[in-house]
Amino acid sequence: MKQVDIAVVGLGAVGSAALYFLSKSGFSVLGLDRFDPPHAMGSSHGETRITRLAVGEGEEYVNFAQRSQEIWKQMEQDSGNQLFIPCGGILLDSGVQPWSKHGGE
Repeated sequence: MKQVDIAVVGLGAVGSAALYFLSKSGFSVLGLDRFDPPHAMGSSHGETRITRLAVGEGEEYVNFAQRSQEIWKQMEQDSGNQLFIPCGGILLDSGVQPWSKHGGE
């Protein structure tokens, strides 16, 4: 029986990312999921995602979003496939009740 350093149980968004970075760090890893990945049974399934730098979650989140985009670009280089397609977007506000952007009003 082959032994591994680390087993990751659950290969959703977080589990898959953990498995990916652990393997890149030189660990022998095993990923386990209840279903055969890729599947549509997780909380973040589907083919598209949005990542944005102008966020209402708080200013400290911007660094995570920027790092996320760097990781996508590195994965594109490693795989030779285009994975990240930047596009524009517009957020509209009624102006009646302002909402926070970058942690401020």
